Order: sequence, then C-alpha cells, then structure tokens
Amino acid sequence: MEDNKDINWKELDQKKDKWGKPLNLIPKANQATQAGYYEKWLRKPNEYEPSEEDIWCELQLQALSVWEPLKWEFDLGWFKKEIKQYDDKWVPYLRREGVTNDREGLCLMGMPGDKCSDSLSMPEARRRHNKKLWEIDFNAKTELYNDLESLHDMLEYFQPLGRTMLVKSNAGGWFPPHKDQPNLTRDTFRIVAFLSRTTQHDAYEWEMDGHRWPITPGKAYYVDTRKTHRTHSWMNNSIHLVVNVPKTWENVMKLISVTQNY
Repeated sequence: MEDNKDINWKELDQKKDKWGKPLNLIPKANQATQAGYYEKWLRKPNEYEPSEEDIWCELQLQALSVWEPLKWEFDLGWFKKEIKQYDDKWVPYLRREGVTNDREGLCLMGMPGDKCSDSLSMPEARRRHNKKLWEIDFNAKTELYNDLESLHDMLEYFQPLGRTMLVKSNAGGWFPPHKDQPNLTRDTFRIVAFLSRTTQHDAYEWEMDGHRWPITPGKAYYVDTRKTHRTHSWMNNSIHLVVNVPKTWENVMKLISVTQNY
C-alpha cells in the first residue's frame, strides 16, 4: 500500500467528534503521495508507461469537449423517490481533521461485499484492504445500485463499471482544485450526472480548466477530470453521480456514440 505507507492510521482512528463517535478521518492531501508520478514511474515503469490501447483511447477522447453532454436525461422525480429510503444512510465523504466541509456520499459500485457506506474514497478503501487498488477493482454492485432503477439505462450500457458513487454537497460543501488520474495510463474515464434541482447555476459551481461550466439538472456529461477542477455548493442537497467507466476501446466507442451533439 505504497501511497499510504507513511500514514499513522492508529492515531487517526483515535480521533473523536464532540459526541465521542469516531471521526473516520482521511489524511490531509499530500503532493508526494497523491502526485509524485516521476518517482512512481521510476519505481514501477510498467504501471506508468501507456499501452497501445491507452494511446488509442486518449487520442479518441481528445475529440470530445472536456465537458461533453450525453444523450441521457434522468427523471429527477423518480430518482428522488428511490433515494428517499437512504436518507439516513449518507456518510461523510473524505472527512479531514480541522476542515469544515459538508459533503456526503453513497456507493453504487464497490469492492465485493461492500455496503453503500463503503469505498467512497480510495484512501478509505485501500486502508480497509491494505493494498493498492485501481478504480476498475470496484466492480461489485451494492444494494443501492439495484434500488436506483432510474439510473440503470445509462449504467447498464457501460457495465461492468468501476467505482461509482453519489456525492451530496450541502451549503458550503466543496472540493478543492485537483486532478483525477492525469496520466495516460488512467484505468477509467468519468461520467458525471446531476440528480437534483440544486445543481443549477445559482446553487452549485463546477469550475474546470479555468472555466465555470453550465449544468442542466438531470443531464449526464463526459467530464475530463484529468483537468484541474473544483466544486462548491451554495445550497443543500446538491447531488451528483460519479461513474468510473473502464477505459477500453469498446467503451470509448460506446461513449462517442451517445453524445448529445453528433
């Protein structure tokens, strides 16, 4: 578990909130462990040198916008009814000590045996399994996946999927500027769908590559999250779905076949 080797998990486990409950903290962001691609390449060149299929896929994906609307438009009323039974199941997402950040999550695709409260973040999953994991390792459907039939048309199109989750940002919830798997050897690309009314322009911001992108509630987008991006919510219950689709030539061909603009 090389990315987490210097983390004092025992010390973090002892941290409690004001009610005496475990905080379930994740270590603070660290460039050496979360980036450090040069050192990682020196240690394990085979993991960081692109295959022929990697190059095919990345070249084809360059034909898309970094924020490409897809054909799907979800029924928000149907989704709201289905997710209602999970109102008390949402768990803090990437909680860090000393940082106020009101965001929560639920897992649709996780590791075998995962519940909807597991595997929301890669650090938490690696901690439980004590090994390095990739997005494509999270290929087991949780009960939540089965219950959200309103999303199945899109999700089943790309099955088998990688790690897939719902993220709910409440007022003041945010993600700092960051990149997701910026190297050519990334194992997945991402689709993001916005599943509540409080994701429109005056309620939720998604800024990427220096531009604030327009969001239509109920729409799905291919999002090039290799680019630097950040988010901020101004209202409660801003819910979006993050789907890691295995980066194969077949899936890239599927993706470019379902763009809204063709």
